[in-house]
Amino acid sequence: MEDYVLAKQKLYNKFMTDIGYYSMINTLFVYSKPGDDLLIVTQENGRYLERYQMVKNYISQNLDQMPLRKFGWQFVRLNDNYFLVQMKDLGSEMYAGCLIDVNSLAIPLSTWDVGEGGGTIILADGQLPLTQKFLPQPTYVGIKNQLKHVNHLYQNIRDDTNHKEYLVVGESSQVANIHYLVVVAEKNILRNLPYLEKTINFLPFGVVLVLALYLAYLQKIFIKPMTHLLHGMRKIGRGQFDVRLNEKHSVEFSFLISNFNDMVKQIEYLKISIYEEKIRVQQAEFRHLQVQINPHFYMNCLNIIYNLAAHKDYKSVKKMALHLADYFRNLIRTDRNSIMLAEEIEHIRNYLEIQVMRYPDSMTFIIEFDPLYQDYQLPPLILQPFVENAVIHGYQQGSERFYISINILADPDDPQHYFIVVISDNGKGFSPTMLQQLNSGHYAEQTGNGHLGIWNVLRRLRMNYSTAKIHFSNGEQTGANIRIHFPLQRQFVHGDGSNV
Repeated sequence: MEDYVLAKQKLYNKFMTDIGYYSMINTLFVYSKPGDDLLIVTQENGRYLERYQMVKNYISQNLDQMPLRKFGWQFVRLNDNYFLVQMKDLGSEMYAGCLIDVNSLAIPLSTWDVGEGGGTIILADGQLPLTQKFLPQPTYVGIKNQLKHVNHLYQNIRDDTNHKEYLVVGESSQVANIHYLVVVAEKNILRNLPYLEKTINFLPFGVVLVLALYLAYLQKIFIKPMTHLLHGMRKIGRGQFDVRLNEKHSVEFSFLISNFNDMVKQIEYLKISIYEEKIRVQQAEFRHLQVQINPHFYMNCLNIIYNLAAHKDYKSVKKMALHLADYFRNLIRTDRNSIMLAEEIEHIRNYLEIQVMRYPDSMTFIIEFDPLYQDYQLPPLILQPFVENAVIHGYQQGSERFYISINILADPDDPQHYFIVVISDNGKGFSPTMLQQLNSGHYAEQTGNGHLGIWNVLRRLRMNYSTAKIHFSNGEQTGANIRIHFPLQRQFVHGDGSNV
């Protein structure tokens, strides 16, 4: 007997401990049929006797009516409350079970926001309401006739008493014959619809704003630096090597632009070095060409003096010596990169005076010089070789009187930008082959052509003028014509690359 009491006390203590872990279980019990002894533990100690009597009545009504080991969840009503009861056969005519208050099953669902008039209700088979306090009574009265037709997961129903719409969401229990129903006021479902509608209306503006911010960020980080880089490349393509780009960009573009600026510096330095080297080469070539003029003229002058002395025309030798002295005096002064057009004509005049003294009866000349152009700068000895060639190659002894004409006037085709120097004679003129070579534009590039003076002048014209033009032709009947078009500029770029 003592062992039985001790075991019963241990079981009671175990129930007291376990029932604290299972908040939904209202009462735990053990029943011994031989001694008709019932042990219960309940969450509601104030209603211990009430629970004891309810379990006792349930056992007495059902134990002998149902086969052993086949007890399931059943409903027991006590006053206005319903309980789910289950009892298991432990063997040796010992039975254990528990009570669950149906209201405790609805408590988790009752915390949902279902709106005005909504709530939770649990129904048994036959639509018997097992809970009522979690669904307003007016709502239940208005929809109870429609609850029997709720056989779907969710269904819309209407309360005809207050003309309200409800959404009923149902789910059946898998262990007991009960149905959970949550009644949600349709107004509560749609109450946030205006906010959703506003959200949807403003969503495109939000997308546009985000896209604009992204494009602005992309513009600042990528497009703007890339555009600056492309503009810098275009300027370099146009020869503007002083361009420098701002390096205050992202890390990647800062590195790229820094290398770009370094590259431009190197290209600029390289171009300047090449340009300076080219100038030095041209200057050396220019000096060489100018030196070539002097011996060529010297030799002709000495030949003239020799011929006059051979004829014992000492008066003419004196006169020629004076002209020659003036000529060489000017020549010494013209040991420069440029002279005025008036000085070049004075050289030519002295030269022709010497030639006329040599051939007084068979040679004459005329110079028509517009004073408007006398101050224009020219490379030294740029006209004299043509006059000298006319005398050397055009004059024929025994023929009619040889004359040379030099005219300096405005270019009739473009007087605003050019003036022309026309040198003509009545000699034998150019051969067709020679004319073709001189007007081909490649004569200055040829070497060993036998006409050093003309070749020299053409080379220096090309080095000093970018727009000067020269044309060779023969007269209608006889003689040669040379037309040189000089640009109307008081300065020109000579062989050393500077302006004068």
